[in-house]
Amino acid sequence: MIVEDVKIPYYQSYLGGRFFIPSNGKTRYPVVCKVHGLISNSFVAEEKLASLLTRSNIGYFVFHFTGYHGSPGETSIHSELLNLDSVITFLTNHPRVDPLNIGLYAVSLGAAVAICHTARDSRVMALALQTPLFDFSFMVNYPEFSNLWQGLALAGEIVLPKEGVKEKLLEDIQGNNPLEDIKLIAPREILIIAGGKDTFIPFAGIQKLFQKAKEPKKLVVIPAADHNTNDKKALDEVNNLLLDFFLKQFQNTTNKMFSNYKNKIEA
Repeated sequence: MIVEDVKIPYYQSYLGGRFFIPSNGKTRYPVVCKVHGLISNSFVAEEKLASLLTRSNIGYFVFHFTGYHGSPGETSIHSELLNLDSVITFLTNHPRVDPLNIGLYAVSLGAAVAICHTARDSRVMALALQTPLFDFSFMVNYPEFSNLWQGLALAGEIVLPKEGVKEKLLEDIQGNNPLEDIKLIAPREILIIAGGKDTFIPFAGIQKLFQKAKEPKKLVVIPAADHNTNDKKALDEVNNLLLDFFLKQFQNTTNKMFSNYKNKIEA
């Protein structure tokens, strides 16, 4: 596995990222990009999933949104949507990436951002969502979210706007609603993973999100998983689900390309 630390240009600043690349000598690889939630794990914490994916010749890209760790600036829903577009553009143009095989693995708040972005971006070919925030309006009126956001800001984990945080949030979510946008992702496949012990995101909301999505889609509940997947066995189960899902998606793309090529030759 090759590890490449990058700084993606973003306006007058940059986004810090790390690319885990398979080392079997191929030129281009399919890639899974992780979209983190309110809590952004260190890149070191991503090595377990990275090893699993790269052993199967899938690249794994992780980054920090603006306002988190190695990405300077203030965070907001608006900036996260723009960040994700910049990241996908970077991956599409990367010499080690197969631009037809870019999938997103998104968690919690990042899942809501990924849904809204993927609905408008055909470069994303599959979407795996873990403990997804299902509705931005729910977030605005959910004390646990605002308390966690403010607590992370006080701890120096994220940088929020100095004034008008709620007003900025209300402005940002106009025209962005995961419950509406998720139905626009088909025919690309969606995997939703929920935790049986998740006390942060109501399961009823995740079910509603799943019902709004069109086929192909799949909902899997990991009984031992809490919101942050702290249980080791649950984490292994999630990682194996992700591996199987993306292997299937990338293989389907390859089969379609071969079929189209064969049809052209025969014609």
